[in-house]
Amino acid sequence: MFVTRTFGCWTAAALLACSLALPAAADGLSRFEEAIKQAPPGSFAYKSGKSLGDSGFALEGVTVTPPPDATGGAKAEPIAINRISVEDFDFGAVDKNAPPNFVKMRIEGIAIGPKPADGVDLKEMTGLDKLLADFQLDYRVDPDRKTMTLNRLELDLNGLARLELSMVLDGVNPEAVDTAANDATLRTATLVYDDRSLLGKVLPAAAKMQGADPEGMVEMAKAGLDGVRAGQGPAALAVLDALASYVEDYKQPKGALKITLTPTAKTSVAALGDFKDPDEAIKVLGLAVSYPGTRPQAPEKKSGAMPTPADAAAAAAAAAAKAGEAKK
Repeated sequence: MFVTRTFGCWTAAALLACSLALPAAADGLSRFEEAIKQAPPGSFAYKSGKSLGDSGFALEGVTVTPPPDATGGAKAEPIAINRISVEDFDFGAVDKNAPPNFVKMRIEGIAIGPKPADGVDLKEMTGLDKLLADFQLDYRVDPDRKTMTLNRLELDLNGLARLELSMVLDGVNPEAVDTAANDATLRTATLVYDDRSLLGKVLPAAAKMQGADPEGMVEMAKAGLDGVRAGQGPAALAVLDALASYVEDYKQPKGALKITLTPTAKTSVAALGDFKDPDEAIKVLGLAVSYPGTRPQAPEKKSGAMPTPADAAAAAAAAAAKAGEAKK
């Protein structure tokens, strides 16, 4: 929901990464101050800055105003940012008009206003008038080995939730960005979602807007997971147990939800969404889902048999009917 507004952090990163294609200066700050002159007028301003060695800098009191071509022509409100720290940046690559092979940066205190996007009311959804977010990016590409290591890509919605991604890709060609999804293969990846209060605020608000019952929506989600349990092996059932338990605990999760991928064979990034069967995905991708509050979730039936897709559809229909009654 908040990704649209936090576009500001991506805009700041883009301005820093894409416009730094000028001859190197004595230090990181001088390099940036010269390079930012190439940015659209009025799109980037800051109150103070300092150098962090030859390839880094820190800025305080930053204001980013996305240009019209970055917002589809719509007028964008200025986004206030407390601090941007670029610890390490590959100036050498961009001096050669090539993408940077390494970036390590942190953006702190991104101010998200009461209405971050059309149709989104922060107060209605979370009870908050405003929100601060932090963003981190740390990656390195080895052109000789054609590998990319994403050490951290993180978005932290202060007090609500934190999302973190790390991964290692092979077959990465910095000069062929357009075909990267087909050429690059995944070696390993980890996604962590740490909910602090976001689901407990957003789910009831979303249910209210739809005239539904939050618990009914939870039952519908669980029914959908139940629909794919039949015929699956222990590893797939463990994944489904973790996901269903996390959905049940949306009001107060008992820890972070962690998803890891360790493919047993070369799998292109583009093919990650092609798997239809949980067992197949687990075997090929080495998929694992962990959650500290995981509980066995196999639906109880008098016959002791696993539910069929028809059973899951009936359960979903019952949940929808319950939500409809709540609306009345």
